[in-house]
Amino acid sequence: MTGRADAAPRAVGGRLTVLEAGDRPLWSAAPQAAGPVPRPMLATGASRGWSSFGRILCVRLDAIGDVLMTTPAIRALKAARPDRHVALLTSTAGATAGGLLPEVDEVLVHDPPWMKATPERDGPDADRALIEVLAAGGYDAAVIFTVQSQPALPAALLVYLAGIPRRLGHSRENPYQLLTEWLPEPEPDEPVRHEVRRQLDLVAAVGIETADERLSLRVPADASRRVRDRLGRLGIDVRRPWLLVHPGSTAPSRTYPAPFWAAAVREIAAATDWPVVWSGGPNERSFV
Repeated sequence: MTGRADAAPRAVGGRLTVLEAGDRPLWSAAPQAAGPVPRPMLATGASRGWSSFGRILCVRLDAIGDVLMTTPAIRALKAARPDRHVALLTSTAGATAGGLLPEVDEVLVHDPPWMKATPERDGPDADRALIEVLAAGGYDAAVIFTVQSQPALPAALLVYLAGIPRRLGHSRENPYQLLTEWLPEPEPDEPVRHEVRRQLDLVAAVGIETADERLSLRVPADASRRVRDRLGRLGIDVRRPWLLVHPGSTAPSRTYPAPFWAAAVREIAAATDWPVVWSGGPNERSFV
């Protein structure tokens, strides 16, 4: 199944300050000045050709948040050659965000058997069909984005069988021919990097870099309009600051206990006098 973003690309940026200590913002969505980041060294392969490839497949078979954390690296790939075709291979959940990324020209959806969220199925027919789709896509290269606890090799095997010539990813063990370019997996032996930095380091290893490390998302006009109307009915003036709290998570390890959420939000509300809006999916209604 494929989808395509039809609207003109538009990156969403800007500054968001949550709390202030004196005049110093504690968190901001704006890019921060920093010293040069050393380029990671490939274990094998070379950066030659990556800036000129016309068709690149980005593989991120995770959930919505994982896809969003990959957007700065995807932007870097697009900016290196703005006319290149960038495709995103992601899960059913990740595709919800994939169609809203201004740098992505094509979204392919697949739920592989090695991902926890994939429903049990009878056999490999869906995987074989995906290999045929990828083989027909004419991709010059594939970049496999993963978290440090997730091996890249199952996805590497898929794109290898599809005949995609250049394949980049992290790997804890030597992938031999499955990856033509790869970075040794340093985590968790070394401090775990922020997810955005991890993916930027991966593409930087083949010479693809960007000064804009913000997340990227195109908000559809009708969605923005619906939210503004709903907030208006709640008596919230969107011209003034307000706080959106989304406490849910698909991973128990990232789920903050409800009493702690309540205490944190109560403290923020008391310090700022901002109205608070809680959000969540159907499965999170009782939590919210």
